[in-house]
Amino acid sequence: MINQLTNKLITLSKSESQPIHLQIYKRFKDAIEGNLLKDGDRIPSTRTLASELDVSRGTVESAYSMLLGEGVFVSKGQAGTFVNAPYAFEVKPAKPAAINDEQNSSLSSSTPSIQSLSSSPIFRPGSPAYDAFPRKIWSRLGSNRMRSLSASDMSHKDPLGYLPLRQSIATYLHLSRGVVCDPRQVFITTGYQGALDFLTKALRLHGQEVWMEDPGYLFATTLLLDIGAKVVRVPVDQEGLIVSEGIKKAPNAKLSIVTPSHHSPLGIAMSWSRRTQLLDWAGSNNSWIIEDDYDGEYRYSGYPLPSLKSLDQYDRVIYAGTFSKTLFPSLKLGYIVLPQNLVDICTEKANLYQIGNSITSQLIVNDFIAEGHFSRHLNKMRSLYSHRREITSHSLSEILGQEVEVNSHKNGMHLVAKIVSGHSDVVIAAAFNQLGYNIHALSKWSTDPSQNGLIIGFTNVPNKKAADEAARKLKACFT
Repeated sequence: MINQLTNKLITLSKSESQPIHLQIYKRFKDAIEGNLLKDGDRIPSTRTLASELDVSRGTVESAYSMLLGEGVFVSKGQAGTFVNAPYAFEVKPAKPAAINDEQNSSLSSSTPSIQSLSSSPIFRPGSPAYDAFPRKIWSRLGSNRMRSLSASDMSHKDPLGYLPLRQSIATYLHLSRGVVCDPRQVFITTGYQGALDFLTKALRLHGQEVWMEDPGYLFATTLLLDIGAKVVRVPVDQEGLIVSEGIKKAPNAKLSIVTPSHHSPLGIAMSWSRRTQLLDWAGSNNSWIIEDDYDGEYRYSGYPLPSLKSLDQYDRVIYAGTFSKTLFPSLKLGYIVLPQNLVDICTEKANLYQIGNSITSQLIVNDFIAEGHFSRHLNKMRSLYSHRREITSHSLSEILGQEVEVNSHKNGMHLVAKIVSGHSDVVIAAAFNQLGYNIHALSKWSTDPSQNGLIIGFTNVPNKKAADEAARKLKACFT
């Protein structure tokens, strides 16, 4: 195994501008992506590999640290270090689908306003932990990029986004979410709403039926209604979107928008059978699916769930992700992974609509990923959010008593507290937000009158004292 690794997989070049530890890091990733290394394969010790490659042990340790931090390797103590790629599997060839003439025209659309950041971040849903962001690293990367900004960077005109960033995203998604894609399928967007705005134009959704989860992401619903789509609300139960209900209501819908890994806002995961049913519907109907991988990185029990895109044998899923939740919202940087048969038409539309973000942000984010900071940051946030979730959940349960029932899903960046005392979630949320907070009323995200609850974030709750204080203020709003 060692000879195979050193002789075939890890060929280093001291003439390359890339540091040796990054070369080792990348060679291992390439080997896993190329199926030369598989889940469970044992990796040589740092001492052994350093000797074989004739490099310092510290260099190998740096590469291993990045791979361990990203979850690509897993250490089992004295047993050794092993490849951890449980969702890397071969994808069947996609079935080709013709592009409708309607998909070649465009429509104007508007993006709904985002929530104000002037209120307290405590209990605000969807906000990353601002106190835990690695500002010094980010500042250093930004300064380095500004000092070395080339003429090529300054004249960057690729409407699909900075190619190295698209390559980094493709590699990250392959290893962490099981999404096998070419960088040419990855488009950089102005956040998730920018992605939706672009796709409504490229797919021409005006007048078209679109399945939307009920309850479902409020701003996506608002955007669809604004551009004249016919929103079909499909109910959600404990297994996720009830696909059979969608087929009853609108069997020929052009698009379905789903949050399968962590339902927005209920936090449930779509079951395997529902995922298969949804994919079969899209494949047989030539419909599209937008998979909003909402909080997919944040699962606090067991392995992250595979993405819907990784299971798609029909090539009908458009995968959408954003750095707003993993880094910070004002970055407004997101991405989509398109099916092969949408790449050409969407490339044409991207040249027309200029969907991407500033090159500066893209350069810094790419460096942040390439140097391993992104994977380490995600790992740190998983641990931190798990702790803060427990603190917040306990405070709400203890202080609000019989007023609410807090959901138990150990994932995401927010909790749903169902109101069981008969009070109105709209009235409670409005009163609490008058105190300087920003929680959401669940009923506003649904057409179902039984959905009466509060959507409460926990990522910016620093300690139990702060959680208790906010919970007491919320309790007072129930009187």
